[in-house]
Amino acid sequence: MKHKLRLTLFVSLLFFTALSFAQERQISGTVTSAGTPIPGANVVVQGTSNGVETDFDGKYYINASQGDILTFSFVGMITQHITVGSSNTIDVVFEEDAQTLDEVIVTALGVKKTRKSLTYAAQDVKADELNRVKQTNPINSLSGKVSGIAVTKSASGVGGSVKVTIRGNSSLADNQPLYVVDGIPLSNPTASQPTSVFGSFQGGNRDGGDALSLLNPDDIESLSVLKGASASALYGSAGLNGVILITTKKGKTGGFKVNYSSNITVDEAAYMMDFNDKTQANIDNFFNTGHTLINAVSVSGGSDNAQTYFSYANTYSSGIMPTNELNQHTISLRETSKLNEKLTLNANVMASTQKIHNRPVSGLYFNPLVGVYNFASDTETLSDYSTYEEWDNERYLMKQRWFRDTSDIEQNPYWMINRNASDDTNKKLLTSINLNYKVNDWLSLQTRGTYDKSMIGFDKKVYATTNLTLAPENGRYIVKNNDVTKLFGDFIANINTKINDDLSVNGLVGTSYTDTKFEDFIGDSGVQGGLQYANVFAFNNFTGNAGTDISQNSLQLREYSTFSSATINYKNSIYLDLTERLDWSSALLEESNPVQYPSVGVTGILSELFELGEQVSFAKLRTSYAEVGHAFGPDLINPNKVIIFGSGVSGEIPPGAFPGTSPRPERQKSFEIGTEWKFSNNKYGIDIGYYHTSTADQYFLVPISAALYGAPNAYFNSGNILNEGFEAFAFAKVIQQDDLGWVTSLNFAKNKNTIEKLVDLDIEGVISFNSFPIDSPGPTNSFGSFLVEGGSFGDIYGKVVKRNENGLPIVELNDAGEFESIVAQDDNDDVPIFELIGNSNPDFTLGWNNSFTFKNITLNFLIDGKFGGTVVNMTEGIIEGKSNNSARETENAMVDVVTTDGVAMQVSAQDYYGKAGGRAGFTGEYTYDATNIRLADLAIGYRFNIPENSFFKNIKASFVGNNLFFLYKEAPYDPNVTLSTGNNLQGVDVLGLPSTRSMGLNINLTF
Repeated sequence: MKHKLRLTLFVSLLFFTALSFAQERQISGTVTSAGTPIPGANVVVQGTSNGVETDFDGKYYINASQGDILTFSFVGMITQHITVGSSNTIDVVFEEDAQTLDEVIVTALGVKKTRKSLTYAAQDVKADELNRVKQTNPINSLSGKVSGIAVTKSASGVGGSVKVTIRGNSSLADNQPLYVVDGIPLSNPTASQPTSVFGSFQGGNRDGGDALSLLNPDDIESLSVLKGASASALYGSAGLNGVILITTKKGKTGGFKVNYSSNITVDEAAYMMDFNDKTQANIDNFFNTGHTLINAVSVSGGSDNAQTYFSYANTYSSGIMPTNELNQHTISLRETSKLNEKLTLNANVMASTQKIHNRPVSGLYFNPLVGVYNFASDTETLSDYSTYEEWDNERYLMKQRWFRDTSDIEQNPYWMINRNASDDTNKKLLTSINLNYKVNDWLSLQTRGTYDKSMIGFDKKVYATTNLTLAPENGRYIVKNNDVTKLFGDFIANINTKINDDLSVNGLVGTSYTDTKFEDFIGDSGVQGGLQYANVFAFNNFTGNAGTDISQNSLQLREYSTFSSATINYKNSIYLDLTERLDWSSALLEESNPVQYPSVGVTGILSELFELGEQVSFAKLRTSYAEVGHAFGPDLINPNKVIIFGSGVSGEIPPGAFPGTSPRPERQKSFEIGTEWKFSNNKYGIDIGYYHTSTADQYFLVPISAALYGAPNAYFNSGNILNEGFEAFAFAKVIQQDDLGWVTSLNFAKNKNTIEKLVDLDIEGVISFNSFPIDSPGPTNSFGSFLVEGGSFGDIYGKVVKRNENGLPIVELNDAGEFESIVAQDDNDDVPIFELIGNSNPDFTLGWNNSFTFKNITLNFLIDGKFGGTVVNMTEGIIEGKSNNSARETENAMVDVVTTDGVAMQVSAQDYYGKAGGRAGFTGEYTYDATNIRLADLAIGYRFNIPENSFFKNIKASFVGNNLFFLYKEAPYDPNVTLSTGNNLQGVDVLGLPSTRSMGLNINLTF
């Protein structure tokens, strides 16, 4: 009987199982919104782990049975639940949900907030915007896409660091924003940046790169820019310059899918000054056509309880400079697990390694471009010297071959890229773990921990017969290593409670701890020291003479913080935002700890408070006030003495704090107000704002009385830099049809910077001064950037030609009545000898972004404009003063001048610019308006129609272009590149690598 019962049950089970399988079938359809396909929408069989995502055409395929409920969801859209009936096709049309749409913005500490509740300006950029025209450093893709942010590309080629300024320059220390990845502050050390017009004796003006170039662009889900102090107040002493939040991708519920992308571009040198034909031919033969290849693959998927995301990316690039190459590998693994109903684990590992051979330098020292641009021979070409060495019978080694004697700045460029070669390495390991425990409906606890390791290396071998100014007769060996290890941990309690029907509170309280160790090593055989045996590059071959540098340093910085935040919501129409942070730092004296940073903000939803008519979809008014700071580096207030290799402790005491003072972090006080409006069911809208920011207590070096204090200078808290500006973002969905769409947006920003105060001169022992140098002119150059009260950060000073009332240059004649020299103007008391010739920052910026769709075809382009500002082309001045290789000199045009006696005359352009140019030439003659409008990005793509049973779920190919051409430009080079990502050398080009024009193909596959 029991056997019969078991058999009956077994047969019944088989029957119902077969019936179930017979009922399950493939359901397909398309998900759209306003006629536009929605890729990446989630489709899940409710109550199961069976889920898929829509492809790039908004299509999906999922197995389900009649009666099952399909859940369709997408950020910013109203979630829909549809029961499977008899039809195998279910199409879904999403409608925008204002409440849901507002939840996409990520704010400080990685907390998501509704956009409408924000009391400050913040703007986000999605992954497709960053990766549409892919660049090796993903932050370069932000230019023109966010209002109030200035992105300047490095002139050091592929793998170069990037300069980002949010709402203007405000600090003498650093103006780069804080980067935060998945809620964790990123360690972004820069081992080296160009600081001198001439360049550095320690290997040249070198860009050491940054951590941002090590990120895989395909790993980025979204990027949020927190612009002002109110947005970054929860980061306290690290939030002075704004924050850029990067959210990376993670696995999603459903079957595993694989994404593969391949991006190849061809890069050519572009936007150089006008050379004569012969020189240009030599330059064209020297530069290569560069190639950049970025391949990336990712695998993601998982169940309801665990999701995995894994990616690998490889970047290879051959630069336009011969022998310049980059190789980079990045691996990322992210695991999200729901351990039980209350506990969630999120763990991530990112490892990246980058090697760059012969990273280009700027300035005059160790720069092959000096020899390229100044080559001048009636019988030979530059390529004749590609055989750069010949045998030296006296020394029994290969020596440098050049058409004339070498100098400190000019040598055979082929010798320099082969026998002065360098290797840069940049490695990054970032691991983090995040545990979130949901105590109840209104309280959750979160703890995070991070290990962040950066390793930066530099190795340069300088062979014998390099010019003796840069290396002794047996050569020179330079090694530099910088290691930064950062341990970070925090604990946060998140509170979300509803007090009554009208009032609710979202808040958090937390604490964090950061421990950062800096390890530096320098081994340099030096200019005066050198090597014992020629071209043997090893530490044990150092001579040990004066000038040999073997130095090692180890520093540690500990920071502890507590913070709290509360957003009070009244009827979803009025929001009050309050935050406070306290910072303790081991770099500060005990009496200066802790430092408090508060903020307060209010937002009113006008469209909820007032009847504004059907055309107004949404309207709000926001205002806020906040204070943030700038952290101290280690060993700055009480620096240690230096131990000299072979000589004991140096008797010179490094500059420290002004005696009797307790240094404190720079403090920024910021007020902003703005409003946001959307119309016609969110079809178009505008977001505008005004800010006023005052940054006081700048910590900088001032001259003091050596008689009183025994030192010529000391650090001192003083100064005040004011930034105020206006920002606007507007968008419009111009066309929304089934087969045709057009979305356009415009970013506008204007910032005015004023140096309100430099130093309080009433303090005994502080020596009066009228200006503070950022780039100080040396004895043999004529470019400088100074801060002068009433002036602006970025003011450029230089040597200017004196002119008569008609604007003609005044010249001096020799006794024979011949043109001998140009007269310099000198009437500036603040910066003697030099005159104010402009400012490197634009008056305002515009970015116009457009996206078109026509069936399977997409067209995207960005026009980026910067209006106003000044740049100085010292490259042109140096060449004209040395070689007469510019086009205007060779054309033998005449220049109108006037003598000191007032007699008008003409001199040849070759003679005039030959005397105006040179190392210490007239900077004012090489000053140009920096205004430029360019086609920054272009992408034309096609999505292929994929059969239902195809192995591939998506195939898209795009033609892409970057920096394609200028609609308007006056400067004789690309003014959108910079020599340094620090405060130095802004607005000046000194033989930096030319900008490139890039075109190529991007392929995306999903299967």
